Amino acid sequence: MQNELKSLLDAIAKQTDLSAEATDLLMSQAFAMTKTPEERREAGAYLTEAISKRKRPDVDVREMLGDVAEALNLSYIAKRYFNKDRTWLYQRLNHAMVNGKPASFTESELKRLSDSLDELSNKIHQISIQLTH
Repeated sequence: MQNELKSLLDAIAKQTDLSAEATDLLMSQAFAMTKTPEERREAGAYLTEAISKRKRPDVDVREMLGDVAEALNLSYIAKRYFNKDRTWLYQRLNHAMVNGKPASFTESELKRLSDSLDELSNKIHQISIQLTH
């Protein structure tokens, strides 16, 4: 992949505050730089991977969880859904300094956390139904 194309894709992936129109324009410019269908696929895969690894310090999961955090076993979530220890999860929830930077979730980690909370809520809901029937 061309260095210029790779640089543009990296710039797109790093920007979390772009409007849909601005993102579309940048992506059109990037994909116009590709010469073959294989290069276009490679660029698409590269952008997808880069976005999934993008850090999201703007998302405050701790605040979103609010009082619910006290009812959750965050150690269980860290181990079961991320195969990490609770310290890893707490660092991201509290934006703790790790290697000189505030820890934050990546896009893919936020998706995994969302899916884990959804799975847990479904399990709790099923138990609730069973208790009343």
